[in-house]
Amino acid sequence: MKYALIITGLLAGLAMAAPMSVVFGYLFLIIPGLVLTAAPTVFVYLAATALIRRVLPITSVVASTVVAFGLALLLGWAVMQPFRSSALRGYHAQQAPDVAPDELIHLDGDVRVEFPDRRGDPECDYLCTALLDSADVNSVTVRVGDDVQPTPNRKTVPTNAYQLVDADPTDPVGLFPNKPGQLIHEYPPLTKAHVGREVIVARKVIEADWALRLCGNERLRLADPVDAATADWIIRVQKKRRYPTYDFREVTVADSNGTVRLRKRFHKQSVPAPMFYFGFHVSCGAGTISSASFHIGRQTLQTGPISLRPETELLSAVRLALPRTDPQVLDTLREEVIQALDDPDAPLARLELAKRYLGLLFFDSVPTDHALIAKIVADDRVTGIDDSIRDVFSEKKFPVAMRDAYAKRIVMDHTSAELRHRLAKFLATLPPGTFDQPSVEHRKIWNTPELYSQAGPFMATLADLDPAVAMPTLNSALDHAVTLDDYRQRRGLVDGIREALIRMGPDGVEAAPKIRELFLRRPSPIMRTSKEADQWRLALARMGVPESDMPFFPGQSDQSIKRIRSRVADRLKRYEEDQKGRNES
Repeated sequence: MKYALIITGLLAGLAMAAPMSVVFGYLFLIIPGLVLTAAPTVFVYLAATALIRRVLPITSVVASTVVAFGLALLLGWAVMQPFRSSALRGYHAQQAPDVAPDELIHLDGDVRVEFPDRRGDPECDYLCTALLDSADVNSVTVRVGDDVQPTPNRKTVPTNAYQLVDADPTDPVGLFPNKPGQLIHEYPPLTKAHVGREVIVARKVIEADWALRLCGNERLRLADPVDAATADWIIRVQKKRRYPTYDFREVTVADSNGTVRLRKRFHKQSVPAPMFYFGFHVSCGAGTISSASFHIGRQTLQTGPISLRPETELLSAVRLALPRTDPQVLDTLREEVIQALDDPDAPLARLELAKRYLGLLFFDSVPTDHALIAKIVADDRVTGIDDSIRDVFSEKKFPVAMRDAYAKRIVMDHTSAELRHRLAKFLATLPPGTFDQPSVEHRKIWNTPELYSQAGPFMATLADLDPAVAMPTLNSALDHAVTLDDYRQRRGLVDGIREALIRMGPDGVEAAPKIRELFLRRPSPIMRTSKEADQWRLALARMGVPESDMPFFPGQSDQSIKRIRSRVADRLKRYEEDQKGRNES
C-alpha cells in the first residue's frame, strides 16, 4: 500500500501540475496517457483506503483493506450526491415539452422579440425586417440583455421598437436595418432555393430591395415599445453557452393569452457524476491543442436536437412574405443611383441609395463598376460613407480610376478624419507617376495643414512631382508635423513624409540634415520605436547619405551599430530590387 501511494502520488502530482504531459502521453504511446489520467483518482481512493483502514477494528490486513476500499468507494458516491441532486433539480426545472403548431403561425399587431442573452443595443436585423414585412404586423419591439451582466461604464438601450410606414420619396431618410440579407442563411425556403454563388447574389438582392423600398415609398421608424403585458405576440430567443458544461438554445412563440404556440429547444448540461473521480478535458483551437485540465467528474445530460437553430425554427413556423431574390433588382438599384446622381435636385432619400449601393460591394467590384463608384465618392451630396466604402477595394487591388474621386472626398468639409486617413492610404498605393499631373484637389491636400495632418499617407505621392516643387512642400509639412501634440496624428503625417523621401531617393537629399537633427533630438518627434528608426535610416540611405554619417544614439555599442547597419543595407538592397522589378514590369 505504501509503495502504491508513493507511485500514484508522484504520477498524480505530475499530471495535475502539468496536464499537457497527459496529452503527450496519449500522443506518443497512449498507455502513459491513460495511466496519468487515472493517477489522481486512484491516488485519492488509495489514500482514503489507507486512512479508513487505520481506524477499522479488523486485524486481517487483507480483510481490512477490502473493507476500507469498499467504504472509500461508498464515500466517493456519498460525497457526490448532494451536488448531483442539486444540479439534477436545476436541469429538470428547465425542461419543457416541445410545441409544434399545426399550421404556420399568423403574426399580427405588435410583436415583442426578446433576446435575453444578446449583448449590445437592440437592432432591427433580418429577423426584425422579416417580421415587419408581414402584412398584419404593426410594430416589432426588440428587447436584449436581460440575462447579461451589464458592462461597466457603458450605457446601453435594452429596448427599441421599429415600425414600417408609408412615406413620400421626398421625406427625410429613416433608419436602415442591419444586414437584412442574412435572411438568406436562416429562412429554409430561401436556403434550399439558392446554393453556391447564388447565396451571395441573393443576399445582395434582398438588401438592395430594402434600400429601394426605404429610399422610395417606405420608411423604417422608431416606435413606442410595447411591454410583455400588452404585446399581441411574444417571441423569445435564447442562446446561452458555457463551454463545455452548458449549452441551451430555445425559441418560443406565445400569443397575447400566454398560450405557447411554438417551443423548440436544445439543452445540454454537465452535472456531477454519480461517483467521485477526476475527469480530464482538452481544449482545442485553430486545429491545435491549446490547453488541458482536470476537473471533478461529470455526466452530460442532453435533450433536443444538437443541430437546433432558434431563428431558423422561428422563421419556419411563422407565415412570412417571401422576399425578392431576382438579380434584376441589383440592376434597378444601379440605375436608380445613376439617375439620382445625375439629378441636381434629387432628394436626400434618393441620394442615400448611392451609399447603399457601395455597401453591397464586398471586394468584388469589376472595372465596369469603377466609373459609378468614383461618381458616388466624388459627389459632395452623398455623406456618411465611412462604413459603406470600407470593403469596396483592397489596397493591393486599388484602381487608378479612383485617383481623383478619393482626393475630392478627402477635401470635402464633412469627411471625417478617420476616412481621410483611410482614403489617403489607398491613394498612396497607386503606382509611381500617378500624380505627376496633379488636380486642384491633390494640390489642396498637399498644401493645407488641416488636410494633410489627417491624410498623412497622401504626402508620399509628392515623390511624383519635380523635386523643386516637392521639397518645399515636404519641408513645410515636416515643420508642421513637429508641432502636433497628438502622436497618432503626427505619426500618420510623418510616415507619409518619410515614404516620400524614400521614393525620391537622392532627389530628397536636402532634407537629410533636418532629418538627422530630428532623429537625434530627445524625445524625437519623428519616431518612437527602433523599427521607425530603421525606416528613417533607410530613407537617409536612399538619399545617398554615407554609412559613416548615419545617426546612432549615444551609448550604442559597436556590435549594435554594426548589426543595424547590416539590417539597413539589406532593406535598401531589397527595396531597390523591388523598384527595379516594378520598372521592368
